[in-house]
Amino acid sequence: MIRTAMIWRRRHRRFVPIALFIAFSLFLLYSFSTRLSRRSASRTSRAYADQAVLKDTVAQKVARPEEKELVVASLAGDDTRWLDEFFDTWKKNIYVVNNASAPLTVEVNKGREAMPFLTYIIDRYDDLPDVSIFMHSLRYQWHNEDPMYDGVPVLKRLRLEYVRKRGYVALRCTWTMGCPAELRPLQPSSGSDDRSQNERAYAAAFRHLFPGEQVPEAIGAHCSSQFAVSRERIQARPKKQYERIHDWLLETDLDDQISGRIIEYMWHIIFGMPAVDCEDAGECFCQAFGLCNLTCNREECEKRYILPKYATIPQGWPEVGPGTDGWPERGWAD
Repeated sequence: MIRTAMIWRRRHRRFVPIALFIAFSLFLLYSFSTRLSRRSASRTSRAYADQAVLKDTVAQKVARPEEKELVVASLAGDDTRWLDEFFDTWKKNIYVVNNASAPLTVEVNKGREAMPFLTYIIDRYDDLPDVSIFMHSLRYQWHNEDPMYDGVPVLKRLRLEYVRKRGYVALRCTWTMGCPAELRPLQPSSGSDDRSQNERAYAAAFRHLFPGEQVPEAIGAHCSSQFAVSRERIQARPKKQYERIHDWLLETDLDDQISGRIIEYMWHIIFGMPAVDCEDAGECFCQAFGLCNLTCNREECEKRYILPKYATIPQGWPEVGPGTDGWPERGWAD
């Protein structure tokens, strides 16, 4: 019996090291597989995180609004090729107001440029660029703030950072036409010209469009409905306000030159500027266009603008027409 027990102990002693070896091996295998699993999970987690960051970056790039866009009021037949020639990388919204089949048009051609400008604001209200630049379609126009009435340098010099800072910037600085007080709605003129008719109709239109607000005694702004506005300033008013103005244009019995002119001298107020918004000419040229070494007084700067006798630029300008019928000579500002 004792002998048998001793034999059994000797035999089983041999298995102890083997069992320990197996147990140790299993421990190492478990530890290794656990570490491997953790590393794999970590790599997978990082991969998912990287993919999420990449998707978020792509989404931000896709969702990021344009820095600037042009909003152009045009008629069928207007030559707008200059916009692609000089501003090919800019996004352009060219409304053809008298062509119902144009890619961008208006419900009804009323109120001149006011209708396409309002259509753009309403349609794009939730998807506006940083800066929207509203202008007419022709390169050469009598109201362009340039010695030869050229729209190219006006757009090229426009400082977008100043537009963002100020919120609203007219594309003119000279006070000729519009400043310091174009209209006195509470003391209207009895004349029959467009300006006088506009002055008489302004107060009633203002009360309808801005119920509860006091009609300003004087309205002053740089003329001709060409301006740049930040997204924040447009969205400072609810979309319904722009729809209200749009509907008024559709319904009014006023002639286009009157209804359009009323809105022309409301844009600055709509976008949060005071009723008289006439910047010092020198400051305006410097801040808005980077022209800071001009000789100026409060209302104008030398060699920048001459008011012509006529509103229609000569055919073939500037090769044809300068120096005749009150149009300035070529190079007069050099």
